[in-house]
Amino acid sequence: MNAIVFDLELIKRFRKGQLSEIVEIGACKVSLNEKKIIDQFQIYITPKSGYVSKSTRKFIKMTKEDLKNAVTFHQGIHQFANWLGDDYFLCAWGKDDKAHIINQCVRNKINLDWFKNYNDIQKQIGELLVVDNNSQIGLKNALNIAGIEPVGKAHRGIDDAINTAHLLLKFIDTLKFNKNNVTNKEISQQFIKNKQTIQQNKIYQASVSKQ
Repeated sequence: MNAIVFDLELIKRFRKGQLSEIVEIGACKVSLNEKKIIDQFQIYITPKSGYVSKSTRKFIKMTKEDLKNAVTFHQGIHQFANWLGDDYFLCAWGKDDKAHIINQCVRNKINLDWFKNYNDIQKQIGELLVVDNNSQIGLKNALNIAGIEPVGKAHRGIDDAINTAHLLLKFIDTLKFNKNNVTNKEISQQFIKNKQTIQQNKIYQASVSKQ
């Protein structure tokens, strides 16, 4: 059984009604038996517009060459799903990445059967690092408290995934991994959220045209 530790980076949004879009997927495959990283995955994804702002590229350390090699969301998510293998737990630092995956797959009518056994390891590890912690602990802070020297650059998907995997490995004997599937309620919530965002965009466009 493997744990897939993944991290997403998104385009920066500048106004209401702008849909969130995944621009990078970084992931590590951790063997729970061998207790080590056995593979890595990283891919850049082109937004629907085909344009990634300079501020986004600077924030996630994405070069112009990276943008040239980026693939569509359909291609990227299918490559990621195929790389996962057959038996795995999906792990991320927090709940946001799960919501973003579901949201964009719903928007693009992509089957979510592969998105299973999701575990938010931020909560579990945060409780181990900070006693009586009622707030979410950031990745950088968690690494510092755990005594783990971070690798790479913050806000780069593959580097954040590697650093999160190192945290998982440090506490691997304590963590509990749950099996689950995406529920119809979660899909409906993201479907409604997309409709609301699109409506906000229509209102914004109408207000701009009147100016």
